[in-house]
Amino acid sequence: MGQDVNEWVYKVVNVAIVGVSTLTGENLLEILDARELAVDQLFLFDSADEAGRSLMFRNRSVRIRALDTAEPSEIGILFVCDDTLAPAAIEPFRAAGALVIDLFPARFEDALLVVPEINGDSLAQAERGSVVGSPAPAVVAAAMALAPLRREYQLLRLNAVALQSAAELGRAGVEALAAETVRLLNGRDAEPSLLPAQFAFNLIPQTGELDETGASAAERRFVQELREVLGDEEIEIVVNVLQLPMFYGVTVTLQAETQLDVDLDEAARLFNRADGVSLVQGDKPVTPVGTANGNDLVHLTRLRLEAENPSGFGLCAMTDNLRKGSALNAVQIVERWQALSR
Repeated sequence: MGQDVNEWVYKVVNVAIVGVSTLTGENLLEILDARELAVDQLFLFDSADEAGRSLMFRNRSVRIRALDTAEPSEIGILFVCDDTLAPAAIEPFRAAGALVIDLFPARFEDALLVVPEINGDSLAQAERGSVVGSPAPAVVAAAMALAPLRREYQLLRLNAVALQSAAELGRAGVEALAAETVRLLNGRDAEPSLLPAQFAFNLIPQTGELDETGASAAERRFVQELREVLGDEEIEIVVNVLQLPMFYGVTVTLQAETQLDVDLDEAARLFNRADGVSLVQGDKPVTPVGTANGNDLVHLTRLRLEAENPSGFGLCAMTDNLRKGSALNAVQIVERWQALSR
């Protein structure tokens, strides 16, 4: 891409966040503030009722503006944290040459899905107006857990259960869970409003409407995105996505079969050499609240072989869905892209 790339790299120090008042947007602003990504000017956009508030970024006050006041030609990198935004609202920024980092990339068929530790080199093909998607948090956790072993043992089949928290439903999910919990603890009915069943102290085995095959959109997305990130369309994947009454975090249980027999000691060494993951063996409890919440790793535990099947293994992966599961992964995408573009 030659000189155009150099000009573009210079331009992308102007950064914008759309949906900065969402849970993912708040976390993205915090992470961006703490990391060394060069930002010449930051623009914050949100809905009209959020416009006018100011947030601090690197010791400066930045006012939130309505998206329709944006000048797309001023933006080099656009982070999209609003899952309700129509693709048409993003197209002017693409047309003006912005690199779009979409945290809800299902809205774009041409989005390049990236987890930098796994397929970050694919960012070399990102050009002006590209959309790079940060996969669903459960996909990020599963991909980080499977990638080190997939290369060594050739993954054939996967049965997964993704346990998602209230934060996956946005601020409304967290508030609904909190409200139901308070009512129940005070001896009142839960009075569910966000979900079709009681959320607090419950487990809901269906997330969203089901298609004719019985799969939800979240389950279809998991299969498609995991195959793309791992670069293997041949993996047979069965997944169930369940809604749990946790406020934050995502956990994925994985039961996989490989072409080659798995050596657990070698598998542990592979995980210990991999970036961004932490394997805990033994009896120490690893949980999304006590272990994963608020940090940037994908935590792995319960690594074991199937009984009488050395080519089958089980594993549990968990991470903070608002950090490595979304906002941090998005910032790392830009960091990796800039490194490849130099």
